[in-house]
Amino acid sequence: MTLFVNIKTRLLNLTVLIAFVAAVEYWLGWGTLLASWTLLPPTLVVSAASAHIASYGVRAARIYWAESAIPRGRYLDCLRLLLINNSINILLPMRAGEASFPILMRRWFGVDAARATGTLLWLRLLDLHVLAAIGVVCAGHGWLIAATELTLVLAGLAVLLPVAVFALRAPLQSRLARRTDRLSLIGARLLGGMPARTPLLLKDLALTWTAWIIKLAALASVFAALSGLPATLATLGVIGGDLSTVLPLHTPGGFGSYEAGVLALVAPAEGLNATLAAAAVNLHLFVLALALGAGGLAWMTAPPRLRDNRS
Repeated sequence: MTLFVNIKTRLLNLTVLIAFVAAVEYWLGWGTLLASWTLLPPTLVVSAASAHIASYGVRAARIYWAESAIPRGRYLDCLRLLLINNSINILLPMRAGEASFPILMRRWFGVDAARATGTLLWLRLLDLHVLAAIGVVCAGHGWLIAATELTLVLAGLAVLLPVAVFALRAPLQSRLARRTDRLSLIGARLLGGMPARTPLLLKDLALTWTAWIIKLAALASVFAALSGLPATLATLGVIGGDLSTVLPLHTPGGFGSYEAGVLALVAPAEGLNATLAAAAVNLHLFVLALALGAGGLAWMTAPPRLRDNRS
């Protein structure tokens, strides 16, 4: 059964990739598309790539400090786990690759799978609140200019969301602890993946905002150079691409769905044209190359005890 699923997944990935390559060649032309990179200053590309990789380092630190059950001194293993999980997420559709996070946390660090899943859900909530807050502010300076006050209110609500969830954690966990049914026990273990004290919450928030500011600034600089968009719209496009990966329609590798996410948040201000479409594809290729390259390197350099699936 596992072999059948693996073959089916590979065929789906191959089919999506072939369709994507053919569509790009028909509408844009790969030669013209890739020639855009020759127009960018090498220092911009190198600095953006370096900053993007650095953001992975900050996100790994977030995992390392968020999960106290991880043995101290194993930060590099957290970085490897993050990079591998990110690569699997990209290759599998509909966020199916997220399952690798609790699996690897259990195998590598002995962290309870339910607790690790709770940590993952918490970290994803932090990611979404940052993207939502920055996204609505950028939209307010892009195509929601008439509703600037509304965007500020929405950004404020997004900022407060993790604080509200954190405030509900303790009473909810206490209530679940008094019950003995299986669902309540699992719920309590999930909540165990959240920070238990305010200083830990503040540390999570600081690391999350730092990681995303670095990442968005790096990718927006590349997208702006490729598309000619102002910084706010370029940032909005980058956010759209990243948000596309959490949708049920996320394709293997994000081929097509990533570009659609980028254009969906930029088009209201700029409309659709070949230049924007080409820039969205090139941005996706840039992100894909960095993520898969880093993930592959993380797997190859992992100690044998971590790469052994039987552990």
